[in-house]
Amino acid sequence: MAPLGELPGGLRGELPRTGPLAPQTGGSGLRESDFRLINQSGFGDGLNNYAHSMAWFEGRLYVGTTRGTWAMTKINTPVPDLKPWPTECPDDVYEVDRRAEIWAYTPETDTWIRVFQAPYVKGRTKAVVPRYIGLRGMTVFQGPSDAKPCLYVSTWAPQQAEPPDILRSEDGVAFGNVPRPPWDVTVRSFRTLQVFKGRVHTSPTGSSGAPGKSQECVASESAIYCTDDMQGARWVAASPDGFGDPTNLTVFEMAQFNGHLYAGTVNAEQGFQLWKTEGEGGPPYKWKRVLQHGAWRGPLNEVCGSLCVFKGALYVGTGIVNGGYHRTLRIGPAAPELIRVYPDDSWELLMGYSRLTPDGLKVPLSGYSGGFDNFFNGYVWRMAVHGDWLYAGTMSWANVIPYLHVEVWPEEMLVLMQRWGKEEMVRRYGGCSLWRSRDGIRWEPVTRSGFGNKYNWGIRNIVSTEHGLFVGTANPFGPTVAIRRDNRWVYVDNPRGGCEVFLGKDPNP
Repeated sequence: MAPLGELPGGLRGELPRTGPLAPQTGGSGLRESDFRLINQSGFGDGLNNYAHSMAWFEGRLYVGTTRGTWAMTKINTPVPDLKPWPTECPDDVYEVDRRAEIWAYTPETDTWIRVFQAPYVKGRTKAVVPRYIGLRGMTVFQGPSDAKPCLYVSTWAPQQAEPPDILRSEDGVAFGNVPRPPWDVTVRSFRTLQVFKGRVHTSPTGSSGAPGKSQECVASESAIYCTDDMQGARWVAASPDGFGDPTNLTVFEMAQFNGHLYAGTVNAEQGFQLWKTEGEGGPPYKWKRVLQHGAWRGPLNEVCGSLCVFKGALYVGTGIVNGGYHRTLRIGPAAPELIRVYPDDSWELLMGYSRLTPDGLKVPLSGYSGGFDNFFNGYVWRMAVHGDWLYAGTMSWANVIPYLHVEVWPEEMLVLMQRWGKEEMVRRYGGCSLWRSRDGIRWEPVTRSGFGNKYNWGIRNIVSTEHGLFVGTANPFGPTVAIRRDNRWVYVDNPRGGCEVFLGKDPNP
């Protein structure tokens, strides 16, 4: 559904600028100079492209990876029209070592150790395939069958393997698996593991149909499942499929706020929806819709990509799947918004595009248009609270500009490209951004350049601990990358390709 009476919200893709409000004072917060790189080049292997999951468990930081993402993208339908392909990939994706890994970091010794690597298993038609190619979510939970709190990890399985299940570890060293929810065999991945009222909740977020038609952000069903005993596998449905609306393709993100479980969807036809439940009486729960039609922006707010509780409100980061352009359904490209929801279900637009809605006129209170005035930001990917500040990280697709056919771009982007050229566009916009705010309205950039690495195209995870703020990136431009040299394209080793992890510490705590 198209937005109602959308008003101009600033030129998409205009030059980054400082927010229109005065700088925030009181409490220093973290600046880019307060962060140091503690993992480079995908733990020494550029195929570790995404720091896809992250959790603090028994005094260590755990990071689950997803590997070989450009190789996977190359076999999906439709294939992005990129020339040349950004990284060197074989035609057969199963020639790539995509065995997902878990790494553990000990702050006291400043050391990493790999604690898990997915095994090879027999494939449906291939001799051997990775059991898991990605690890998309983590949580710490203790159920009736657990002697102590355990680390649980959601997985992503390739089409040649069995459907994904859940990894479990008591000590962070030995990992086994527990039964998955009773969903369709076409489900290939799930991400969120949300604890609420003594139960873990999850939903499928990726599926496969015919070969080459998998979608990592859209599943074959859109129901939430829950259990109070992960080992006992007493999985039951906590919601009806799509909350009774068939246009909801996936339940993508969940959070606990004000005694309720909130769930946000992917909805390519009307825009995301946000639902909540008190969870009384046990599953299936009674749900209430809070937001619809992408907060009245329509499909350009296709997905509820991130949720975070901060100072008495729930913050909602939006986006369009596949980094801001849903290739399969041809939605976008467009920049994301940031919305604030209160316990009484009222809401405010913090960053985005002004419009008339059934809830009244909504203008971006921060003064920033979509993507923090950056058209290339595809979504607000992750948020977290550290100290007295809210941090929000984006995903930027600017680094694929050199490989794109620009004639399909919006007119305002073509104007900028003609003025600056592709290399200058990448220089200005390449790399993800991390922003911070003490009140949700005044925002300041921590970094606009992926912490000085343009290949860091997304802030994939943020975890606050007593040792500081950990930030993990998505960086698929490794181990090689295509560059233009002597008027031709060549693949070269990329020492800054692969996911990175940064640790931020306040110099004046």
